[in-house]
Amino acid sequence: MHPRDEETWRAIDQGTREIDWEAWFGSPEGADYLTPAGHAVTERAVAGLTKFFHSRWLPKAVNPSSAAGRGHDSFVALGRFSPVLQIMNGGASGAWVEAVRWWAAYAYLEKARIEGLATVKRDARQDVTQSRFLHTQTQARLALLGAARELPVELEPAKSSGGPGDVRIGPVFIEVVTFGEDQKLKDYERFQNDCSMHLRALGRDREIYWEGDFPELLTASDFASWKERTAEAAQRCAESGDSVDVLSNASRRLTVHPGIAPPGTTLSGALVESDQGRRLLSKVRGKCLKTKGAGTAWIWVEDHGGLFTFGTPFAEMSLADKTDALADLLEPLLAEHVHVAGIVVSNGSRRAFSLPPNEDAPRRAAQGFRRGLPLDRVRETIVIPRRIMLPEQTALIARMCDAEADALDWALKKLGVPGGVGALLASSAVSPPVSRLWTP
Repeated sequence: MHPRDEETWRAIDQGTREIDWEAWFGSPEGADYLTPAGHAVTERAVAGLTKFFHSRWLPKAVNPSSAAGRGHDSFVALGRFSPVLQIMNGGASGAWVEAVRWWAAYAYLEKARIEGLATVKRDARQDVTQSRFLHTQTQARLALLGAARELPVELEPAKSSGGPGDVRIGPVFIEVVTFGEDQKLKDYERFQNDCSMHLRALGRDREIYWEGDFPELLTASDFASWKERTAEAAQRCAESGDSVDVLSNASRRLTVHPGIAPPGTTLSGALVESDQGRRLLSKVRGKCLKTKGAGTAWIWVEDHGGLFTFGTPFAEMSLADKTDALADLLEPLLAEHVHVAGIVVSNGSRRAFSLPPNEDAPRRAAQGFRRGLPLDRVRETIVIPRRIMLPEQTALIARMCDAEADALDWALKKLGVPGGVGALLASSAVSPPVSRLWTP
């Protein structure tokens, strides 16, 4: 991390400066993976995202207390998607491209004066929660995909019974469902984030590092005790030069060592179990009931940390097996709700330092798509249509999924940025040397 960025993020961590999009993207001096054209796009993206969400949005979004204190879902770790914070694992350029993807979608929809965008913007500003952010991102992404296929696009289209939907692309009326982590998984993620911040603070003025296990989710009093014990261990390690163990109530072991962490040093969390399939079925069934007044509608499920969570049995399936599994799970809902033309489940949270080849999985009752998106994002989308009904709409959605990899370059060209993503990144950033899947 560049010294200027270190100073900025230290001030943010200490509460003496609020985060903004300029800090999010990082200083030009630290972004050596960008060409001059890339730096120019950063300036436009900072201005555009600040204008779209308003300057007060990002500080609220990354501060858990601002949303969690009102009983809503907070972002907790949204900041980890910052290009600056991805420098350590080599993912800065990919994180930068993803943030530019957000900006480009909003900027194009603004430029094209897409109907309904003002309402989407208003809702995003007023509801500063992770679920709303993901909902807004999905609306904008789908609208952009439709526009890139030269189809008429409308956001917040009216239902036949009154009230707004989410997106209309040509004849296809889409309702969006965001599907994230279970609340207990969110609670533990928030807890891990608190633990990480505490350990980082203990190492700020000491040459020590931590290895081993985060504790299980602790009560407030037990967490206070754990923080005291880790503080004492850090002090003993720094003074004696010896490693010191800290045990939690469940005998999970955390060790503080003297020196600088060697490559591969990790901290791992406790296992938290959840029935994601049942949660998904319940959520989609609820949306089926709410869309009866829309006439014929598609339900688009944007998965973010639900079924596709790295390491879960479903996430490790082949694309064909995932397609079959989701068809088996969701087909009964199509039989039960005749107004639903189909259900789409999509996830784009996995990243790869070398993009996998495109893959299609046409199956008996559904079709799966895997597409690598510039620069290191892997999106898997599974389309489960109602049988024999509206084949032209199914084909339209399939074309959108197939061509998604080209949508960002298309939007950049429309915004006066020639050459696409490749012209914005230094050659060393375009072809990373390692090939592996990871999640930010």
